[in-house]
Amino acid sequence: MLEGLERELGLTREQTRISWEVLREFGNLSSATVMFLLNQFARECRPEPGDKGLLMAVGPGFACEMVLLQW
Repeated sequence: MLEGLERELGLTREQTRISWEVLREFGNLSSATVMFLLNQFARECRPEPGDKGLLMAVGPGFACEMVLLQW
């Protein structure tokens, strides 16, 4: 699924690196995965106040949730 998102959204592997790392370390945690990703991102990337990001969760079948974040 991540490979398809990379391809369709024009994302690089570096841009999805944290997603790959969390999946490799913890596996698919269903909806809770986004919390692990958000935690890892905040620790590693240290966004500045006002920075924006897009948090996406893709579920089985066709379920996709997105949240626009602003720090």
